[in-house]
Amino acid sequence: MNKQEQDLPLKAVACELLDKIVLKQLHLMEEKMRCELNIESSINNGSIHLAKSRYIMGQSSVSTARLPTESSSDFSASTVCETAEEDGVTQLKVVENEAEDTVNPLRWFGVLVPQNMHKAQSIFQNAINYVVECVNVQLQIQTNLKNMEVLRSYISSEKLSS
Repeated sequence: MNKQEQDLPLKAVACELLDKIVLKQLHLMEEKMRCELNIESSINNGSIHLAKSRYIMGQSSVSTARLPTESSSDFSASTVCETAEEDGVTQLKVVENEAEDTVNPLRWFGVLVPQNMHKAQSIFQNAINYVVECVNVQLQIQTNLKNMEVLRSYISSEKLSS
């Protein structure tokens, strides 16, 4: 068997692998669009609940004047992201922060906040999960693009050497 006949199965395997990666890429792009739609929907729903809270509590009770400023005391975020490696793939995960100086943002608006404010908080926390999911999909898309480029260069180099 000569070299050209030996390279033919490798080239066929590379083309088949490239086809599978392209198909996976299409699925990942569809999943990313779904995640982005979920993010948009969550932000819209959370904003509606904030608007309802503002209507119930009054205009001055739910405003940017209640938010912390640069001169406010420092505090830690209640939710953080950490990188974790599963099956050789690096991904982000949402983790509740265990620091003592975390603050519940609902407290900025008083002790008795409407149920809509609690609902908005849970919707925005869920939006964080969608954002992290979207980032993980984007990381997979970038990895696939690199793999596709390597396979394309291999296939094109095989065509040149034939």
